[in-house]
Amino acid sequence: MLIADEVEVLMTHSEHSLRRSAQRGVTKGFIEAILTHADIERPIGDNCRLVRVSRRWSHGLNIDDRLGRYAVIWSDDTARIVTVLPLYDGAAGRRYRRHS
Repeated sequence: MLIADEVEVLMTHSEHSLRRSAQRGVTKGFIEAILTHADIERPIGDNCRLVRVSRRWSHGLNIDDRLGRYAVIWSDDTARIVTVLPLYDGAAGRRYRRHS
């Protein structure tokens, strides 16, 4: 898991990440909250991993209602945030909600 001291270093974004964050109304502070409080991390291919806060943990934190509904895709190769994506209910979002 990512630890809070590493979050500042990990806030390097790809151009895609910056564009998608702006389109989705996701601030850097919100991304920092995801990285700081993430309790789920899983490999998703191409040496990338999904980092997110479970909905149960998100409700307990009471920081932002959307915290458990977004995920950050992190590239271990480039050491940057690849994108930020919303997690959907149902089959469309099930792939990224699986528990490790």
